[in-house]
Amino acid sequence: MEITPVVHKTPLKSLDENINDLNYWLSQPVIKRLEAVTFLISQTVDLKTIRMNKTQVVRRKLHNAEERILE
Repeated sequence: MEITPVVHKTPLKSLDENINDLNYWLSQPVIKRLEAVTFLISQTVDLKTIRMNKTQVVRRKLHNAEERILE
């Protein structure tokens, strides 16, 4: 079995990965997006020694959050 390399050449000016990334994440279910955010936070914050700064967190009633998830 031989592995053939695949090359896709594109000028940097026409390559816009931000739009592709945005479209990908918008197509994913909310729970998968939340899992990804939680994973990124866990990679940057050592939860055993450092606690997240929650002073900027806006608290909302639970039923409002559930309605947004279901939309």
